[in-house]
Amino acid sequence: MDINDIAARAAAKIDAARDAKVNAVKTAAASGVELAEAAQLLAAAEQKYAKDYQAALRADWTESDLRGFGLDAPTKKAGGRPRGTKAARQSKANDDASREKEMIGATSDGE
Repeated sequence: MDINDIAARAAAKIDAARDAKVNAVKTAAASGVELAEAAQLLAAAEQKYAKDYQAALRADWTESDLRGFGLDAPTKKAGGRPRGTKAARQSKANDDASREKEMIGATSDGE
């Protein structure tokens, strides 16, 4: 065996190892993309389920009724702005009215 044959065999072995490594990364990357897509689909399905579950509650079904039908409460809340409590809404309305009165008083005092 001459030196060129040995070098060619060594290069072939290195190329095969490199190809195996590159293919392993390509396979992992493809799985990562599939996982990300599945996560997006799951998040969208969870959000839709949460909204539909809330719609069922607004349609006068109770959580107990829905559990009886085999529907568990969603693990994630439906999106949107939180309603807050009645007291918090009244407090905000009172604060807004106070600010408006102050602004009216400030503009009439400055004239």
